[in-house]
Amino acid sequence: MPEQLELFQEKLLSPQSRIRHKLIGQIFDTYWLVQFGDNFYIIDQHAAHEKVYYERLVKQFKEQTIDSQFISPPLIVTLNLQEEALLKANQEYFSEFGFDIENFGGKEYCISAVPSNLYGPAKEELFLEMLDHLAAEGEKDALNLFTSRLATMACKAAVKGNHQMSALEADKLIDELLTLENPYHCPHGRPTIISMTRAELEKKFKRIV
Repeated sequence: MPEQLELFQEKLLSPQSRIRHKLIGQIFDTYWLVQFGDNFYIIDQHAAHEKVYYERLVKQFKEQTIDSQFISPPLIVTLNLQEEALLKANQEYFSEFGFDIENFGGKEYCISAVPSNLYGPAKEELFLEMLDHLAAEGEKDALNLFTSRLATMACKAAVKGNHQMSALEADKLIDELLTLENPYHCPHGRPTIISMTRAELEKKFKRIV
Protein backbone atom coordinates (compact mmCIF):
# COMPACT_ATOMS: atom_id res chain seq x y z
CA MET A 1 0.00 0.00 0.00
CA PRO A 2 2.80 2.55 0.73
CA GLU A 3 4.02 2.18 -2.86
CA GLN A 4 0.51 2.77 -4.13
CA LEU A 5 0.09 5.89 -1.96
CA GLU A 6 3.41 7.20 -3.28
CA LEU A 7 2.13 6.66 -6.79
CA PHE A 8 -1.04 8.61 -5.98
CA GLN A 9 0.77 11.44 -4.22
CA GLU A 10 3.40 11.83 -6.89
CA LYS A 11 1.04 12.24 -9.82
CA LEU A 12 -2.68 11.85 -9.30
CA LEU A 13 -3.21 14.61 -6.74
CA SER A 14 -1.28 17.47 -8.32
CA PRO A 15 -3.37 20.27 -9.90
CA GLN A 16 -1.29 19.98 -13.06
CA SER A 17 -2.24 16.30 -13.30
CA ARG A 18 -5.96 16.78 -12.77
CA ILE A 19 -6.56 18.41 -16.16
CA ARG A 20 -4.90 15.42 -17.85
CA HIS A 21 -7.10 12.79 -16.22
CA LYS A 22 -9.24 10.88 -18.69
CA LEU A 23 -12.56 9.66 -17.30
CA ILE A 24 -13.21 6.41 -19.13
CA GLY A 25 -16.62 5.60 -17.70
CA GLN A 26 -18.58 3.68 -15.09
CA ILE A 27 -18.73 -0.09 -14.62
CA PHE A 28 -21.26 -2.09 -12.61
CA ASP A 29 -23.04 1.23 -11.89
CA THR A 30 -20.57 1.64 -9.01
CA TYR A 31 -16.96 2.13 -10.11
CA TRP A 32 -15.38 4.87 -12.23
CA LEU A 33 -12.29 4.27 -14.33
CA VAL A 34 -9.80 7.09 -14.71
CA GLN A 35 -6.71 6.96 -16.94
CA PHE A 36 -3.68 9.11 -16.27
CA GLY A 37 -0.47 8.54 -18.18
CA ASP A 38 0.56 4.91 -17.82
CA ASN A 39 -1.72 4.30 -14.82
CA PHE A 40 -5.40 3.74 -14.39
CA TYR A 41 -7.49 4.19 -11.27
CA ILE A 42 -10.72 2.58 -10.12
CA ILE A 43 -12.80 4.81 -7.85
CA ASP A 44 -15.67 3.47 -5.74
CA GLN A 45 -18.35 6.16 -6.05
CA HIS A 46 -20.03 5.31 -2.72
CA ALA A 47 -16.79 5.27 -0.72
CA ALA A 48 -15.63 8.45 -2.47
CA HIS A 49 -18.89 10.31 -1.84
CA GLU A 50 -18.95 9.08 1.75
CA LYS A 51 -15.43 10.44 2.29
CA VAL A 52 -16.22 13.81 0.70
CA TYR A 53 -19.46 14.16 2.64
CA TYR A 54 -17.80 13.15 5.92
CA GLU A 55 -15.03 15.72 5.53
CA ARG A 56 -17.63 18.43 4.84
CA LEU A 57 -19.53 17.49 8.00
CA VAL A 58 -16.40 17.34 10.16
CA LYS A 59 -15.38 20.79 8.93
CA GLN A 60 -18.83 22.19 9.68
CA PHE A 61 -18.88 20.57 13.12
CA LYS A 62 -15.43 21.87 14.08
CA GLU A 63 -16.37 25.35 12.87
CA GLN A 64 -19.76 25.06 14.58
CA THR A 65 -21.55 25.80 11.32
CA ILE A 66 -23.80 22.73 11.06
CA ASP A 67 -27.27 23.96 10.12
CA SER A 68 -30.46 22.78 11.76
CA GLN A 69 -33.69 21.79 10.05
CA PHE A 70 -36.97 22.09 11.93
CA ILE A 71 -39.16 19.01 11.88
CA SER A 72 -42.93 18.89 12.08
CA PRO A 73 -44.32 17.37 14.11
CA PRO A 74 -41.46 17.46 16.63
CA LEU A 75 -40.12 14.23 18.07
CA ILE A 76 -41.13 13.48 21.65
CA VAL A 77 -38.75 11.10 23.44
CA THR A 78 -38.96 9.70 26.95
CA LEU A 79 -35.63 9.42 28.75
CA ASN A 80 -34.64 7.47 31.82
CA LEU A 81 -32.70 9.12 34.65
CA GLN A 82 -29.29 8.20 33.19
CA GLU A 83 -30.17 9.43 29.69
CA GLU A 84 -31.59 12.66 31.09
CA ALA A 85 -28.41 13.31 33.08
CA LEU A 86 -26.26 12.64 30.00
CA LEU A 87 -28.35 14.98 27.88
CA LYS A 88 -28.04 17.80 30.41
CA ALA A 89 -24.29 17.25 30.76
CA ASN A 90 -23.77 17.34 26.99
CA GLN A 91 -26.43 19.81 25.90
CA GLU A 92 -23.87 22.07 24.20
CA TYR A 93 -22.64 19.25 21.97
CA PHE A 94 -26.17 18.41 20.86
CA SER A 95 -26.79 22.08 20.09
CA GLU A 96 -23.56 22.37 18.10
CA PHE A 97 -24.53 19.21 16.24
CA GLY A 98 -27.80 20.81 15.11
CA PHE A 99 -30.31 19.44 17.62
CA ASP A 100 -32.88 21.73 19.29
CA ILE A 101 -34.04 19.93 22.43
CA GLU A 102 -36.28 21.19 25.24
CA ASN A 103 -37.89 19.59 28.24
CA PHE A 104 -41.53 18.73 27.51
CA GLY A 105 -42.49 17.94 31.09
CA GLY A 106 -41.37 15.13 33.35
CA LYS A 107 -38.99 12.76 31.56
CA GLU A 108 -40.21 13.73 28.09
CA TYR A 109 -38.13 15.89 25.76
CA CYS A 110 -39.15 17.62 22.58
CA ILE A 111 -36.72 17.53 19.62
CA SER A 112 -37.87 20.26 17.25
CA ALA A 113 -34.76 20.49 15.05
CA VAL A 114 -32.11 18.04 13.87
CA PRO A 115 -28.94 18.35 11.75
CA SER A 116 -29.97 19.55 8.29
CA ASN A 117 -27.82 16.88 6.67
CA LEU A 118 -29.47 14.05 8.57
CA TYR A 119 -31.08 11.77 6.00
CA GLY A 120 -33.77 9.19 6.43
CA PRO A 121 -36.20 8.44 9.23
CA ALA A 122 -33.56 7.59 11.85
CA LYS A 123 -33.56 10.94 13.68
CA GLU A 124 -34.74 9.53 16.99
CA GLU A 125 -32.51 6.48 16.64
CA LEU A 126 -29.43 8.65 16.06
CA PHE A 127 -30.22 10.79 19.10
CA LEU A 128 -30.76 7.77 21.38
CA GLU A 129 -27.70 6.02 19.95
CA MET A 130 -25.59 9.02 20.92
CA LEU A 131 -26.92 8.90 24.47
CA ASP A 132 -26.25 5.15 24.66
CA HIS A 133 -22.65 5.64 23.51
CA LEU A 134 -22.15 8.50 25.95
CA ALA A 135 -23.35 6.19 28.71
CA ALA A 136 -20.89 3.52 27.59
CA GLU A 137 -17.87 5.72 26.87
CA GLY A 138 -18.18 8.49 29.44
CA GLU A 139 -18.78 12.21 29.09
CA LYS A 140 -15.12 13.00 28.43
CA ASP A 141 -15.42 11.25 25.05
CA ALA A 142 -18.45 13.26 23.92
CA LEU A 143 -16.58 15.28 21.29
CA ASN A 144 -15.01 12.16 19.74
CA LEU A 145 -18.36 10.42 19.85
CA PHE A 146 -20.12 13.20 17.98
CA THR A 147 -17.38 13.29 15.37
CA SER A 148 -17.65 9.51 14.89
CA ARG A 149 -21.42 9.82 14.41
CA LEU A 150 -20.67 12.04 11.41
CA ALA A 151 -19.32 8.95 9.66
CA THR A 152 -22.68 7.24 10.16
CA MET A 153 -24.48 10.27 8.74
CA ALA A 154 -22.10 10.40 5.80
CA CYS A 155 -22.70 6.74 5.01
CA LYS A 156 -26.49 7.21 5.05
CA ALA A 157 -26.27 10.32 2.87
CA ALA A 158 -23.70 9.10 0.35
CA VAL A 159 -24.75 7.97 -3.11
CA LYS A 160 -24.87 4.20 -3.16
CA GLY A 161 -23.33 1.69 -5.48
CA ASN A 162 -25.54 0.47 -8.33
CA HIS A 163 -26.44 4.07 -9.10
CA GLN A 164 -25.90 5.50 -12.55
CA MET A 165 -24.14 8.72 -11.66
CA SER A 166 -23.54 11.02 -14.63
CA ALA A 167 -20.01 11.66 -15.90
CA LEU A 168 -20.34 15.31 -14.85
CA GLU A 169 -21.35 14.30 -11.31
CA ALA A 170 -18.48 11.82 -11.14
CA ASP A 171 -16.01 14.41 -12.38
CA LYS A 172 -17.08 16.89 -9.69
CA LEU A 173 -16.93 14.17 -7.03
CA ILE A 174 -13.40 13.16 -8.06
CA ASP A 175 -12.36 16.83 -8.08
CA GLU A 176 -13.50 17.29 -4.49
CA LEU A 177 -12.12 13.94 -3.37
CA LEU A 178 -8.64 14.81 -4.62
CA THR A 179 -8.57 18.05 -2.60
CA LEU A 180 -8.76 16.13 0.68
CA GLU A 181 -5.76 15.48 2.87
CA ASN A 182 -6.32 11.73 2.73
CA PRO A 183 -8.60 10.80 -0.17
CA TYR A 184 -7.65 7.13 -0.19
CA HIS A 185 -10.03 5.74 2.43
CA CYS A 186 -13.65 6.29 3.43
CA PRO A 187 -14.47 7.06 7.12
CA HIS A 188 -14.84 3.33 7.80
CA GLY A 189 -11.41 2.53 6.39
CA ARG A 190 -12.42 1.07 3.03
CA PRO A 191 -10.36 2.16 0.00
CA THR A 192 -11.86 4.85 -2.22
CA ILE A 193 -9.27 4.41 -4.99
CA ILE A 194 -7.20 1.50 -6.23
CA SER A 195 -4.62 1.76 -8.98
CA MET A 196 -2.86 -0.34 -11.58
CA THR A 197 -0.01 0.54 -13.87
CA ARG A 198 0.09 -0.20 -17.58
CA ALA A 199 3.02 -2.54 -16.94
CA GLU A 200 1.04 -4.50 -14.35
CA LEU A 201 -1.84 -4.88 -16.80
CA GLU A 202 0.44 -6.00 -19.60
CA LYS A 203 2.01 -8.60 -17.29
CA LYS A 204 -1.43 -10.01 -16.60
CA PHE A 205 -2.00 -10.37 -20.35
CA LYS A 206 1.56 -11.76 -20.67
CA ARG A 207 2.48 -9.06 -23.15
CA ILE A 208 5.59 -8.47 -21.05
CA VAL A 209 7.42 -10.68 -18.57
